[in-house]
Amino acid sequence: MPQKILAVLPLTLFFPVGIIYIGVLFFALSLILAGEYRAKWRNVKSSLMFCPIIGMTVVTCVIGVAGNRPQDGFWNGFAHYQIYLFLLLFISVGAGEWQRKAVNVFYIGAIYGATLFYLNMLGILPDVTPFKSYVNYAGNKSILLGILLAIAAAWMLYEMTVSEYPEERWKRIVAFIYVTVALLLLTKTRTAVLIFFLLSFLMLARQMVYVRRQILFMLVVLIFSGIVMQFSSTLLSRIEGTKNDLEAFTQGARVSGHGNRLEILTATSEMIRERPWLGHGIGNWATLYAERASWSHTAGMSTPHNEYLLYAAEMGVLGLAALLWIWVTQLLVARKMGGHHGMLLGMLGIALIVGGMFNAVLRDLVFGMPFMLLLAIPLAGVRRT
Repeated sequence: MPQKILAVLPLTLFFPVGIIYIGVLFFALSLILAGEYRAKWRNVKSSLMFCPIIGMTVVTCVIGVAGNRPQDGFWNGFAHYQIYLFLLLFISVGAGEWQRKAVNVFYIGAIYGATLFYLNMLGILPDVTPFKSYVNYAGNKSILLGILLAIAAAWMLYEMTVSEYPEERWKRIVAFIYVTVALLLLTKTRTAVLIFFLLSFLMLARQMVYVRRQILFMLVVLIFSGIVMQFSSTLLSRIEGTKNDLEAFTQGARVSGHGNRLEILTATSEMIRERPWLGHGIGNWATLYAERASWSHTAGMSTPHNEYLLYAAEMGVLGLAALLWIWVTQLLVARKMGGHHGMLLGMLGIALIVGGMFNAVLRDLVFGMPFMLLLAIPLAGVRRT
């Protein structure tokens, strides 16, 4: 039963976050009722991700004891830093047919999400709670939807190049075009588009070692994606706005609302220089930033929209090293695994590394929980030899 529930959870990623949490709760209950705790513990303990994840927990405990603890926000921040423990919970079910089903369910979810974007473009999607993140580009859920479509499109693209069954390849091609056009034309998120193109170039580099015909196919895909982007006036205007903000910031002029990350970067970098080794303590970034940017409309931010800056500011070099240990391990495991699951894991690793440059992809559960669910698909059953 836990495997069956885990196989359908990727579909919930395209629904409001409350639905995701309810699905995870049902999974946890089924895991308890299923028993076989020793076997589950063996699956967790033998995982190649076990040591770096527990290492992160140890580091946060050390910082929590030795660092400054705010009156409000410490335990909330501490809990968010344990997000990877959910990955251990998910992979405790072990490998099985559920992994293949979960990938297909994720694709169905991506097609569902793309459909809602198309309906919104046609003006027939109601602006009600279940669809708000599709109708209005606001908040992390809207960004997440774009990133999920980018990952799904990249996974489909990879499977098109390796599929042994021609009929499945054509299904993937149609689904890929359907999802990719929605991603590039309607999602409006720069991070998702960047992730998609990076993953596409990764596969292009991979295919250069193998078949020339597939290289040509990949080039056609990239050219197609670039052409589609030219029709996305909103996305192009946001990219142009980013360029203008960079120029204004370097000249000391005021940036637009889209360029507020530059202000956050400057203030957070100052925090890191003040206490580089152990940071300012878990849960302290928001308060410290509000004091330093009281004049700015960004003073109420809860995170610096950058995973690396957040870890370095609150937990210093020690915390940042723990994060990089996890992320580098993911890439090394992906390379060691090779094959289908290795490629899926590698793409997720790159999506996290890139996404962490522009958003708090682990600190915010809206991002963190979906990534843990997706990481569990290729990582379940991978053990130390």
